[in-house]
Amino acid sequence: MTEEVFIQICEQLSNHVWLQALLVIVGTCFLEDAARCGVGLLVAAGHIGWWVAFVSMTLGGMVGDVGLYAIGRYATLFLIHRRWIDPTRLESMKTYFERHAIKAVMIARFIPGARTIAYVSAGAIRYPLPRFLFLLLIAAIIQSLIFMKISAFIAEKILPYLHNTRLQAAVFGVIVLVLILAHHTITRRNKKKGLPAVIRSKETPE
Repeated sequence: MTEEVFIQICEQLSNHVWLQALLVIVGTCFLEDAARCGVGLLVAAGHIGWWVAFVSMTLGGMVGDVGLYAIGRYATLFLIHRRWIDPTRLESMKTYFERHAIKAVMIARFIPGARTIAYVSAGAIRYPLPRFLFLLLIAAIIQSLIFMKISAFIAEKILPYLHNTRLQAAVFGVIVLVLILAHHTITRRNKKKGLPAVIRSKETPE
C-alpha cells in the first residue's frame, strides 16, 4: 500500500467509521509517519473524525512496536544465530533498560529506525511487558497528539493559501517525500553506526 492509495481509500470510507479506523490502524502500523501526516490532513478536511483518527493512530503505532518486542522476545536465538544480535551485549542492554527504560522507549518512538533496535532489544532481554506497554502507550499518545496539532496548523494556516487542487496535492507530496527521505537517511545512519560491531562479530573465530 502506497501513501496515495492509503489517502484515497480513507476518503472513500468516510461513511464507514469502523472500516476507516481499521484502515488507519493498518496504515500507521506499516506506513508510520507518512500515514500520520495524511490522516491528520484528512481530519482537518473533515473526512475523518478527530477521535477516530487519534485512537486509531495510537493503536496502529503500538501494534507495530509490540510486534518488534515479540520478535525480540520469541526469536532471540534465531537473531543471535543470524548475528543480528550480539549475545555478549544482551547483559549490557538489560542493565541499560533497567536504568533508562523510560528514555529508551519514549525517545525511540520519535526516531525512525531507532524503534527497531530499542524494541527488539527490549523483547530480547525480557523487559516486563506490562511496563513496556504502559510506556509505549504514553509515547504513542504524545506522538499522535503532535501529528494532529501539526496537521491542524498546516490545514488552518497554510492550505487556505493553496486554492489550486493540484498545488495542494503537490505540497502534500513534497511533505510526504521529505518525511520518507528523512526516515531513510536516519535509518541508514543507524545501520552504519551498528556496522562495526557486526563486522567484528563476523571476524571473531567460532
